[in-house]
Order: sequence, then C-alpha cells, then structure tokens
Amino acid sequence: MTKANTNTVLSGLASGGAVVLRHPRWADYEAWSELRKENRDYLTPWEPQWGDNHLTRLSYRARLARFKKMVNNDEAYPFHIFRASDERLIGGCNITSIQRQSAQAAQLGYWVGEHYARQGFARASVSAATKFCFQTLGLHRIEAGVQADNAASIKVLKAMGFQREGTARGYLKINGKWEDHDIYAKLSSD
Repeated sequence: MTKANTNTVLSGLASGGAVVLRHPRWADYEAWSELRKENRDYLTPWEPQWGDNHLTRLSYRARLARFKKMVNNDEAYPFHIFRASDERLIGGCNITSIQRQSAQAAQLGYWVGEHYARQGFARASVSAATKFCFQTLGLHRIEAGVQADNAASIKVLKAMGFQREGTARGYLKINGKWEDHDIYAKLSSD
C-alpha cells in the first residue's frame, strides 16, 4: 500500500479532454462555489440534496478539514478537476470508501459542469483517477454506482473499461429519494 498526500496532483488525457486533478484548496473556493451554483439544476438529478449552507465559505472550510483528515487516514482522496489548457475548475472526482486488507478497493465518483460535458474531461478524469488507484494506492478494485438513466456517465465508465456487475437497490439517496444504481467495476488485472 502506498499512501498519497494532500499535495497530490494527477494528469489525464482522453479523447480530446486534458485535465489536472488536484486536492481542493482554500484558494479554489470562489471558482468552486460559482461552478456549483451555475450547475445546480444540471447536477440535481445525480446528487444528494444540497443543504442550505452547501455553498458557504464556512461549509467549504469544514469540507477542506474533512478532506485533509480523510487523506491523512487513507480513507478517501477528493480532487477538483481543472482543464489543463487554462487551469479552469470544471468539476470534481473523488475516490472514497477505501478498504484495505483483503479488499483493496474503493468507490469512484465524478462530475463535470454542463458546459464541459461531452468533451472528454470526465473520461480523462476517470482515467487519471483509475491510474492513481491502481499504481499509487495499490488498490485491486474500483467501483462506481450510476443511475440507469445516466447514459453519459455509463458511456464514460464503459469506455474506461469498467464492467457492469448488477444493480444495487436503493443504493444512494439522490435529490431526496432512494435510487437504484447500476454498479460498474474495474480490477487492476483487467
């Protein structure tokens, strides 16, 4: 097992999209809150409900403290996605629920703003995160849950070699409702 740190930076390139993944910093707050605000309606069908304080400075500061603790404990590795050409913040990619010992597994989640969708950025982010999981963290399995009607995300996962394994009933509470998710996974041996 190799543990990363809060200074980890990843690069990815896939079908036209080039990205840099970096752990969130305080200096990212303005760009992050603006991107989230602009994409609230676009993200609502795929995310948990946002609390009233989701976009506040105080909430972001608390989020950064949680992120640092999770990275230090090798529990999760959250990243902001930046477009490589101009370092503009365009989304997020998170490696969470890391299991060690006999499992050596994690969950992957990602999003890009609507304006950046279908340009290869999500694919490049998944590629970089997958490489990080297998090569740096030494994991064996990465799994991603996706709603069956999220065709764009399913296309990304399939293109990156993830295989559908089944459906998890009532898997996540999305926009206030428990939703089934199809489970896609990739092994280090694939």
